[in-house]
Amino acid sequence: MYILYVDESGVEQIGAGSSHFVLLGLMIPAEHWKSLDTALENTKDSNRLREIEIHTAWMCRRYAEQESIANFSDLSHDQRKTQALQEIRRRAGAIGVSGNRRKEKSYRKEARLIEPYIHLTREERIACLEELAQQLASWTDVRIFADAISKADFVNAQISPYEMAFEQVLARFQAFLSFKHGTGIMVHDKNETVAPRLTRLARQFHSNGTLYRQIPDIVETPLFVDSSMTSMIQMADLCAYALRRLLENSETRFWDIIEPRVDRIGVRSVGIRHYTGRRHCACRICSAHGR
Repeated sequence: MYILYVDESGVEQIGAGSSHFVLLGLMIPAEHWKSLDTALENTKDSNRLREIEIHTAWMCRRYAEQESIANFSDLSHDQRKTQALQEIRRRAGAIGVSGNRRKEKSYRKEARLIEPYIHLTREERIACLEELAQQLASWTDVRIFADAISKADFVNAQISPYEMAFEQVLARFQAFLSFKHGTGIMVHDKNETVAPRLTRLARQFHSNGTLYRQIPDIVETPLFVDSSMTSMIQMADLCAYALRRLLENSETRFWDIIEPRVDRIGVRSVGIRHYTGRRHCACRICSAHGR
């Protein structure tokens, strides 16, 4: 039995937010789940992040609250947290005094998202993510399946980017299962907006197959779980973020580490598609795919 943990990076709406939408599945053999989860939690624990959700995009950001504190990196973790939280309260109060309630609400929401990591400098947060990525890369039986859609090249009016990417990831997962004579199940980050769509789509695929193949070895429709409760979804988030940043910003820091886990046949990368419509693309992903 194989488990595919699925998460997205970027927004699927055309003309909004990111230039790419990425849906990525991180697959592990079910019998290895416990040992892999323990290894991840130990790495998180060494950074005082045990039972804290790893949200890669928020960990990678610069925190102005830290940068305004003199000699922040020289402080202990507890001192950093205390002073950073004081700075957050000061900034929120200043916004409140200005009377801009909408901006204050937005800032307080952002502060809640970065608070779990506020005791780590940006360099330490990046190092933590690199260590987690290196753990993934060391697991030789882990596989990555993904679809990265260039939204500027997306012209399909019959299906959304999310639905197209979901079909691609599902079909690639099934191809692997057929080769291994195994069965698999999908565990997806909980998303109230897309869950009904993907559940209906999965049922259609079970009845009629995808555009590319039948899916006899995939059990049930996706199971939707809270990402804060499972480290594997958080690692799928890390991989999806790394792939999107590679395509959008040519950032290789995380992808260089993770890339060996992409599913391959020989030297050809078959686990990932970079969708660019009719436009020719010679990027790293397309070249590895053999386009």
